[in-house]
Amino acid sequence: MESNQKCGATQIVNEFCESIEGIVLRKGSEEYKQNINKRWNIDVVNTPLLIVYPKNIQDVVKAINFSRECQLDFAVIAGAHGFKSTCDNGLLLNISSMKNIKVDEASKTVIVETGCTLGDLDKETSKFGLAIPSGHVSHTGLGGLTLGGGIGHLSRSLGLTSDNLIGCTLVNYKGEIEKITDQSNKELLYAIRGAGSNFGVITDFTFKLHPVKDVYFGTFVYPHATSKEPLTLLGEYASSKDIPNELSCAISITPEGVVVMAIYNGTEEQGKPYIEKIASFGVPVVSKISMIPYVQLQCLIDNKVPHGLKYYQRGPFINQALNADMIEIVLDAYNNHPTKSCAILLTHLGGKVREPVEDDFSSFAHRNSEYQIIFLSIIPSDENKPSIKQWTVDVHNKLMPYCFGDYSNTTDGTQPIEIIYGKHTNKLIQLKTKYDPLNFFKNNTNIKPIQN
Repeated sequence: MESNQKCGATQIVNEFCESIEGIVLRKGSEEYKQNINKRWNIDVVNTPLLIVYPKNIQDVVKAINFSRECQLDFAVIAGAHGFKSTCDNGLLLNISSMKNIKVDEASKTVIVETGCTLGDLDKETSKFGLAIPSGHVSHTGLGGLTLGGGIGHLSRSLGLTSDNLIGCTLVNYKGEIEKITDQSNKELLYAIRGAGSNFGVITDFTFKLHPVKDVYFGTFVYPHATSKEPLTLLGEYASSKDIPNELSCAISITPEGVVVMAIYNGTEEQGKPYIEKIASFGVPVVSKISMIPYVQLQCLIDNKVPHGLKYYQRGPFINQALNADMIEIVLDAYNNHPTKSCAILLTHLGGKVREPVEDDFSSFAHRNSEYQIIFLSIIPSDENKPSIKQWTVDVHNKLMPYCFGDYSNTTDGTQPIEIIYGKHTNKLIQLKTKYDPLNFFKNNTNIKPIQN
């Protein structure tokens, strides 16, 4: 009997694999072994039975139907930055094989398949002098970034990545294909703009594009020991009412020093007074100012966070201007990291992100933030992991008077969903219950449906 069941199961798997136009890798094969850890963060347990690289949306439909009918654990991966995009003895859909991009220059829109990285999209739209606001690292997957909200260098001037999403194609847990727009399904598009991985597999996005070619850019590097004063001055200046949305600042506390990247989304003439003011803070050991292509900006820290390492991170938000106390806590935390293999990263928010939107437009909960802060550690060995986790908790606790929330794209998974989705939590639970009552899409920052 068991032999017959095994033969039957093997036949079902074989038939499924043969039906896929893309590529299927089976657990135990040499190709599987070569591909299983091709991801940014390898500090995950990821043991799928099958890895499917779909060629088209019909392959996605087949993968979902097969997983549901066989009651397999199901997960989706694209840029491979997400630590939740894993499964155990199930089916891993690696959508990185779907990378078509179509720019409509006249309407300033783009249809892009969700297997693209930020760099893939930037490279194509830059041919037309256009861009969407996206993240900080070009090898990040566009799909995961967008579905979690999408914070990046141009968020202050152009909004979140998901704010610029005007439609998408989704395959739901039943294997049905849906075109999602404000006109066809406003409530589901609202959910997708911030919590989208919970509701289906998105195979393409439609974004509105903006004229972005070059940015006026300053890089200023300070020694750790002398960085408190210039960072305090920067904190006061960056949150003053006179600062335009086009100006943003990214701060990185790294082994190389404290790096301030000042970015003006506009011309040199427009940006010069603001960037030169920032250059006057303290005595940087490096001070460079120039116009650079936006595509270059998006690649500047790629090599600092390569694929194939073990990472641990957490990413709450800061609710006010940087002040001396905050900066002292952060610098002290950096100096007391157990392995020194860390970076503390702050992204300047406000601006367009903070501008009022209708409650049913976006499920991103933290628009009133002044900054997002990421505590990012490389784990040199497994024995260091407990101390790195404790360091992360400790520095977050010390900053708690200034912090709130957590960002689904950089959470460590320990925070309750109310912390991540805030005031949108109850509505998202209702929508999850409506659109994914089985919680088929659960290997993510998961919203559990109401069980009858």
